[in-house]
Amino acid sequence: MTPPRILVVDDDPAVREVLRSTLARDGHEVLAAASGMEGLVRAQAESPDLVLLDVMMPGMDGWEVLKLLKLDAATREIPVVILSVRAEPRDRIRALQEGAVDYVAKPFAVEELLASLAVALRRAEPGAGDG
Repeated sequence: MTPPRILVVDDDPAVREVLRSTLARDGHEVLAAASGMEGLVRAQAESPDLVLLDVMMPGMDGWEVLKLLKLDAATREIPVVILSVRAEPRDRIRALQEGAVDYVAKPFAVEELLASLAVALRRAEPGAGDG
């Protein structure tokens, strides 16, 4: 069985590295993007199993990336988990309304993040919604 491929989109290199090492230790294949535009392009080109997406990035922010991912038939079904320093209820609600499957606030507990990703990946498995 191939490991789940997770695309981490965050403009902070330190955050990308922490996520890369944490997710790799948990058995995931990790792809990374340093900007919203790069994340969008990589998601379209590489069809990851999940996108872990920061909101606050210069240029194309995470909200725009989420919107474009959900508008594109090729990426619409990829689950997106938002990871952001913004922890206001309105941000969480917006993320869910716009198609994200979860919202994890920074700083995050590793266990919380891994649990969120595991649930999102399970829900995305073929047949998970059946029955």
